[in-house]
Amino acid sequence: MQRYKKPLKTITTLAVGTFFAALFGVTCFGVLNAAVLAAGTPTTNHLTPTAPNAATAAPKDTAENTPILVTPHRAMYTLKLSGTRNGSRVSDISGRMLFSWADDCHAWNVQQKMQTRFFYSEGEVSDTVSDLVSREAKDGSSFNFHTRHTGDGSDKTEIFRGHANLNLDGNGLGKGEAVYSGESEKRINLSDALFPAHHTMQLLEHARKGEKFFSVNVFDGADEKGFSEVSSFISLPIESKAIIEKTSLGKENQLLNVKAWPIRMAFFAPNSETGSPDYEMDMTLLDNGIIKAMTIDYGDYSMSADLVEVKALAPVKCSTDNAVPHS
Repeated sequence: MQRYKKPLKTITTLAVGTFFAALFGVTCFGVLNAAVLAAGTPTTNHLTPTAPNAATAAPKDTAENTPILVTPHRAMYTLKLSGTRNGSRVSDISGRMLFSWADDCHAWNVQQKMQTRFFYSEGEVSDTVSDLVSREAKDGSSFNFHTRHTGDGSDKTEIFRGHANLNLDGNGLGKGEAVYSGESEKRINLSDALFPAHHTMQLLEHARKGEKFFSVNVFDGADEKGFSEVSSFISLPIESKAIIEKTSLGKENQLLNVKAWPIRMAFFAPNSETGSPDYEMDMTLLDNGIIKAMTIDYGDYSMSADLVEVKALAPVKCSTDNAVPHS
């Protein structure tokens, strides 16, 4: 049986929004989140520093100088097969993905759960479940993670958990180390790296400035590799009137009433010598950090994730010295 290919990094990134926990079960998320919080609460509480002299520069009344404020939200996506190439054994895909981006004043808490069913041309069926919970300090210096993969025709459950730290330079990129604990115990050196939430925010910064290319190492703890080199190609923006849609209740969802950028991302394995990405992803990233849609291309087949529901999370009350806008 073809090995399950993890279809989405957290940048999500992917960041990649929050999915409705009621669909897949709040208990699972609660247990994983407790494990992440037990790993330690970041002592820092500021967001990624701006470039040198940015604080003293005269502000300009332009969109690219508006602080990057990702809307804490929950989102639900449906998964389906979007295409195959000759030789592919995959005949169909179905599933759902739940994603959550929450703010606790000191850190970004991301939860991601995906249930996928693969149908193969020989008649076989494979069910997989992937859970990821992470806590990322708002200054981008620390990251706690807990990932679990089950299925893929095996009774074995893969678990990756640990923490990572980065010393950031003036451009917001960092050098540091990721430490895995448990059965997967090991250490990984990181350089020119970001964690997922800050990768999303830097993508938005580049998009607002009209910059077309951005490449960086992103660590999310989603597998044994730990990080990928992610190259992003940013297209011209789509205005809000082309994005906003009606919800299932017949009302327009104002979270979608913002401009967006089509972005193509290529994910390369660490120290790859082939020049070919492990997989590629096309996504529509809204100005508030919500992903409208994405298609993941694995070469022999591609899978799409379409947003079917999204809502904002209730804002938390933070004192001015606990949280500062990312700019």
